[in-house]
Amino acid sequence: MSEETAQALRDFMAARSLCAIATVTSDSRPEAAYVAYTSNENHHLIVGTSSKSRKYQNLLQNQAAAVVIADTEGEVQYEGTVEVITPEQYQAAFTAGEFPKLPGFDKYRSDPSQVYLKITPTWIRFIIHGETDQITEITEFS
Repeated sequence: MSEETAQALRDFMAARSLCAIATVTSDSRPEAAYVAYTSNENHHLIVGTSSKSRKYQNLLQNQAAAVVIADTEGEVQYEGTVEVITPEQYQAAFTAGEFPKLPGFDKYRSDPSQVYLKITPTWIRFIIHGETDQITEITEFS
């Protein structure tokens, strides 16, 4: 992927704050939710959720997730592996400048059921809509 495309992808993801995330239940049924996220320079995502949520329970069994970030300008189709991190680990990453502040972070900061999902990409398709769509598929990440 060219640096120009990588920067366009970073800019697209940074300009949006909501995505759909899909996980799989223990009996192989799909589950999806619309959530706030933040992203970093390496295209990693962080999503906040409750440890009581279905997505969290699903991820305890299977750490794979799919994410879609989209609007009329373009879309990111994203597959990755999920690591659960604590509020303290997210706060440290935010304080170190590794991630921007997650929308809603302050609201849920003191909720004892709050956990954070750090998603590392394994595959991304980035589409910029236009007269002719520009499509980039990414399978190698640093």
